[in-house]
Amino acid sequence: MAATALSGCLLVVMPHVVLAASTDVGTAPEAAIATVTATELAQAVSSDPSFRFDIPAQKLTSALVEYSRITGIDVVIDGDLSSNHVTPAFKGEMTANQALDSLLNGTGLTWQALDSHTVSIVTVHVDQSLSPVVTAPVTITSYAGRGVGVDADPETVYETPGGLSVVTRDDMQKVPGREARDIFGQVAGVDISNDARDPGLTVNVRGQQEMGRVNVNIDGARQNYNQTTHGTTSRVYVDPALLANVTIDKTNMNQSGGAGTSAGIVTLRTLNTDDILDFGEDWGGKVNLSHGTNNYNFAGDASVAARVSPKLDIAAAMSRKTIGNYRAGSRNPELFTLSSGKEYTTENSRPEYTFSRHTSGLLKANIQLTDDQELHLGYVGSTVDYAKTSDVTNLYTDFNETQTHTLTAKHNWNPDSELIDLNTNLYWTRTKNHQNRPARYNSSGRVTTDSFSTDYTLDTAGADIANSSDWYLGNLAGGSSSIRFNYGTEFFQDKAKTDSSTGGEGGAGEDYQLEGSTPGGKRDVYGGFLKTTYDWDEMFQVYGGLRYDRYQLDGNAYWCDTAHPCTSGGVSYDVNLSDQKVSPSFGASVTPFDGIQFFANYRKNMRAPTIAEAMIKGEHIGDVGIPFYANGNLQSEESETKEIGVNFKFDDVLQKHDRFRAKFTYYRTKIDNYVTLGYVPEPTTNVSCIPSPCTPSYIGRTITTNQAAAMVNLTDPVYINGSEFDLNYDADMYYLGGTLTLNDVDLKGNYNPFVLNTAYDEYANYQLDEVKPANLFNLTGPIYGNGGTLYGIYAPPKRKITLDGGLRLFDQNLILGMRATFVEPQDNFGSSNISTVVGKYFSYRFFDFYSSYKINDHVAVRLAVNNFLDEAYVQGSGGTYAAAPGRTGILTLSGNF
Repeated sequence: MAATALSGCLLVVMPHVVLAASTDVGTAPEAAIATVTATELAQAVSSDPSFRFDIPAQKLTSALVEYSRITGIDVVIDGDLSSNHVTPAFKGEMTANQALDSLLNGTGLTWQALDSHTVSIVTVHVDQSLSPVVTAPVTITSYAGRGVGVDADPETVYETPGGLSVVTRDDMQKVPGREARDIFGQVAGVDISNDARDPGLTVNVRGQQEMGRVNVNIDGARQNYNQTTHGTTSRVYVDPALLANVTIDKTNMNQSGGAGTSAGIVTLRTLNTDDILDFGEDWGGKVNLSHGTNNYNFAGDASVAARVSPKLDIAAAMSRKTIGNYRAGSRNPELFTLSSGKEYTTENSRPEYTFSRHTSGLLKANIQLTDDQELHLGYVGSTVDYAKTSDVTNLYTDFNETQTHTLTAKHNWNPDSELIDLNTNLYWTRTKNHQNRPARYNSSGRVTTDSFSTDYTLDTAGADIANSSDWYLGNLAGGSSSIRFNYGTEFFQDKAKTDSSTGGEGGAGEDYQLEGSTPGGKRDVYGGFLKTTYDWDEMFQVYGGLRYDRYQLDGNAYWCDTAHPCTSGGVSYDVNLSDQKVSPSFGASVTPFDGIQFFANYRKNMRAPTIAEAMIKGEHIGDVGIPFYANGNLQSEESETKEIGVNFKFDDVLQKHDRFRAKFTYYRTKIDNYVTLGYVPEPTTNVSCIPSPCTPSYIGRTITTNQAAAMVNLTDPVYINGSEFDLNYDADMYYLGGTLTLNDVDLKGNYNPFVLNTAYDEYANYQLDEVKPANLFNLTGPIYGNGGTLYGIYAPPKRKITLDGGLRLFDQNLILGMRATFVEPQDNFGSSNISTVVGKYFSYRFFDFYSSYKINDHVAVRLAVNNFLDEAYVQGSGGTYAAAPGRTGILTLSGNF
């Protein structure tokens, strides 16, 4: 096998036969194979500057793919080449021909020329009675700049024995989105829970979201920001214009980034030099300019990079986007219904959906310290001004300015040893949101709730270090055998701070209410992992691993009730939480036939509570009278995930050079101690007896139970079952693919409502119901502690289907395509008895059209029409329900220099 690399990224390789007959060795090199002389070949292969190689011991076919990626030289391989050829590891700077000689050393193979940029690897079969013959070669061609399948997934997706998805930059640019949420629309098993008005991301992976269940990071730096409001709490702010690709790992938590995480690791990798420059360029850049309808006013980005020297390259990018109040769709106007039964449509829901102004940039430097050490430095930052409502009726608008800063420093040491490939990562990220909540007025113009100016800040600093060690064990039963160890450790610390002040217009509300609902505090999380993988001949693989996780969370809180009001400081309540756990994982995969891989995985994980979960305090904004209680007894979540699946990878299925790729996965997750918001009783009740004392028949007795809210652990396990299908067929001129995601989420359960370490009144969680005759009452309850008094649990769609197909015409310079999405909602499990917010959105479907035309090597134009049929629908299950944008056309001009 072989591949051509244009951008320094691992490219897709596909085999196809170009010569079919054997040729006598005396004439083959000149007549059948060679099209240039040996001198010309030597010049073509060796005249290039030296390359830096680092190719471990592996199958020869795989090593040649790596060789081609580094040098950009196409390689043709003998069609009878044994799959058991294993190359020794080699490393260092050398010319292309020196590297090829090293790869072929001891294999009995040699290389010849097909043309000035292609070499042929041939093997000579010697028969005592015949002249040697050269077997006709098989060419492995890379399809540079275009991945396999409709989603342009790299080949690793269909070679990985577990849940893995990749979104490339081409995917993101194909159908420009209004917000970052749109880049996940075609990914199986992934959903975004917040709506289009919010530029932040709340990523749901296989039914789990928020509070660290999913580690969403930018270039390896965790983005842990939380802000309590109606709807989702955790948000990540990133500009898609700066992204090179997105990787969603749903299976492997035995890696850096797995500490305190239970559902998956989502890595948002931003642009770097190799993403901006084409192969062989020393400097250059790319520009994209977009304008559209439906108040898609402007989006533009520019990126530049330079290879200053063989030891240093730099990259920079800037982006700006302005979008205004969009219009919702006009067809099928039903949007959602609340637990009260009231339905909302585009007619009785607010038609304006606010604005967003987003400015972002990055700066990267890559330094070759020595032959075996690299240093990568990066900064990514953004400022986004946006307005959105914080209530389900869309009546009140809050104005936000969110700034993010992320610094990373990565070091790689990869000496000439199979035992060391050491990666170290240091990072710091800050997310700060300045929110202005205007005063709220009633119909007579009187201020009912004061205005607020609030700064929410979260700093996260962390470090991780990981190494991999490989041993080639030799041949076993006719196949190569190897073992790999991956191990490392990590640490991160969250520091949260909230400062709020009132505007003084009068009305209800105090600054402590906002400072308590998104509390300050500090949390330390530690982790370590070890994973051992045994591989036999790339046909059978088995692994086992362990994770160790620990966290520490300390802070000072307080609680309030009718006897101890928050305005007087309440009652002091210290929170000191810590936990540690060792979690096992293991799995296996088998490839009984070329192109089919079966796999099964099992893992356990511990998810540490966040500052927002453990330290919430104060009371609901606006003097509603519902206090929030910190939970000093909150336990860590413990999850168990079982997964089985199969990968399919076939070429030349219906016609030459076509490609079929598919992945099917079924998983079942059980979560103990699931953490969510629930209603709880206050410790003190209002009790009176007429006459006094109270009698057993409760004659004349009145009990008023007072309501509060707190983060609680469910005493019943949460079960999430799901299936993911990802199918893609690509025949160059046309392609068709899609995904199917099925989720069955059981988020109901009971919980202990007595979260405070204090004495409760005897009937704090009970009520009295009157029975005849008058003045006689029965004690009933309990009120809180069941699934009917949970609040704020949101589930991904029960069923989501995506389809994508298109044509590539005029030497693939013109692309015409359509996407379709069909969504059936899951019940948003939460309070069906008390809440006025939790509800259910209606099923919906929408269609997108996209096209692009490559005018020349430097200029291209793209046209996309999102929501082509102008459907009205609510995106995701976020708690505040806003209609998605209606039909939006976007025209983009792209250039590179």
